Amino acid sequence: MTSAMKGKSLRVYRQQRRILDNVSLSIESGQVLALLGANGAGKSTLLSVLAGEMKQGLTAHERMAVTLNGTDISSLSATECARRRAVLPQNASLTFDMSVLEIIEMGMYPFAGITQEQATTLLEQALQWADVQSLQMRNYQTLSGGERQRVQFARVLVQLLALREQDTAARYVLLDEPTSSLDPKHQQQLLRTLGKLARQENIGVLIILHDLNLAARYCDRLALLCEGRLIACDTPEKVLTRENLHAVYGIYGQAIAHPLVPGKQLVIWE
Repeated sequence: MTSAMKGKSLRVYRQQRRILDNVSLSIESGQVLALLGANGAGKSTLLSVLAGEMKQGLTAHERMAVTLNGTDISSLSATECARRRAVLPQNASLTFDMSVLEIIEMGMYPFAGITQEQATTLLEQALQWADVQSLQMRNYQTLSGGERQRVQFARVLVQLLALREQDTAARYVLLDEPTSSLDPKHQQQLLRTLGKLARQENIGVLIILHDLNLAARYCDRLALLCEGRLIACDTPEKVLTRENLHAVYGIYGQAIAHPLVPGKQLVIWE
């Protein structure tokens, strides 16, 4: 039986406007779930609520609606949360100078018992998986947008894999448009890495994407959010219907069999 991170019947209001309307979502360990929707649908808000970062304006009942491996996330300390789930926001900005390596090492902060040998191995693995070996001595402020995203992804990898051999309980990662500034090579590399982590390390992944074809190719399940409501959550074949695409994006499209990748879908817009 897989563990899960769950948000149940979530409602969020901002300036008396409902942003999320009775949304229930489960992030299963060992799977990659893509959260899709038009601009303003509530995707980033939902991610923030699931991460335990958005509490203002929620009732006590709603704060208790997010659970992590069966535990109410509001009952966990910041360190306990950080040891179980990592978050990659859409814009991870810094206003002071730090090296790339120092940024990536921040992923180890919740794990006080890590040894120098373990830290070295972990950093080498994260640098390689995020393809940032050549950047590690650079000043973070001098990097391009895509390079910064890859560095932040390496930080998240460190956080997910730190002391993994001592703690095999399910962990989770929530990523908000991590491919937005990446070239095609690094988009696919990031998504392949997330799939590998999910399967091999018992990690549950929630990733916000705008590219439906990347989502259909690399994700196990897709969740469609439309004006704060979850209208579908299932396999790409079941979610990417003509009706669902029109309901979410206001234009018609059709999912066909991918001509180059057997068993995958490709969305063609009309």
